[in-house]
Amino acid sequence: MKRSNLALPCILLFLCLGALVAAAQDSDPPRRLEIVFGPRVGVSYILAPFRDFDASVQRIFPDDSRQYIPIFTQFGLNLEQRIRLGNTQSHFAFQEVLLVGGIDQNIVLPSLSILIGFRSRKGLEFGLGPNLSLKRSADDIGVGLSVVYSVGWTFSFADVFIPVDLAFVPTPSDSNPRFTLLTGFNFKQR
Repeated sequence: MKRSNLALPCILLFLCLGALVAAAQDSDPPRRLEIVFGPRVGVSYILAPFRDFDASVQRIFPDDSRQYIPIFTQFGLNLEQRIRLGNTQSHFAFQEVLLVGGIDQNIVLPSLSILIGFRSRKGLEFGLGPNLSLKRSADDIGVGLSVVYSVGWTFSFADVFIPVDLAFVPTPSDSNPRFTLLTGFNFKQR
């Protein structure tokens, strides 16, 4: 089976696993501070000409037999600390999102985002914070610092939370803005 044909079954298996985790957990009364943790999957698009993106990635991962494209998968983990606002279900959130991009192209492009945000009781969420990612320049490979903006919606099922987020990094160090669409699931830590 081709690698692209495996994407949908893997995502469905991933979401079913989240539902099983939710069913297996007991419900506790809500706490003022909650810690949730879970995996993330998604896709990123870098606003760069294909030729320019290929040239910059070739400097890090040289392979003349292929061409790298600025659309690639993301896999990672999310750790979130929530502070409930009074007796409501709205809360402030502090998140650390560690992602590895490009595995579908046999490359590893790591990034770390630290977000501070707000989530309404109905699930609407937004946040912003610093983003560290692999920096590609003409003669150097290093860590680039930029700001990430995120907006999305979280769906709740028992103690499992399924976020769907769109993140935007307008001014990364390589000057090519990028969009990332992420989903996954979080569950409460006991």
